[in-house]
Amino acid sequence: MTPPSNNDDPPSTAASSSDDNKKNYRLRALSLYRQLLRGAERMPTPNRQNYVKRKTRSEFRKHTALTDQEEIDFQLRLADTNLDTVLVQAEHLSRLFNDPEYQNYN
Repeated sequence: MTPPSNNDDPPSTAASSSDDNKKNYRLRALSLYRQLLRGAERMPTPNRQNYVKRKTRSEFRKHTALTDQEEIDFQLRLADTNLDTVLVQAEHLSRLFNDPEYQNYN
């Protein structure tokens, strides 16, 4: 015999799990967005800084309506890879632009 239903039971775990996933995706996306914009500031020239900022904003806006969790996860991994690329390029280009030997070639 099953116990009688109690109206004080917590909401189903599937619904709360889905809400937690959405919240985690949102927090991760916002964190990556901020990190990419901060990473843009490390670029050695204003043109490169503006390009990274424009690209970041346009890509995040383009994907705001995604609902498929696999696609969201893919886009977040892609953003994470882009962040790594921006940071490596910023460091490399900054060193290159500050190298007196490189300046002699211009």
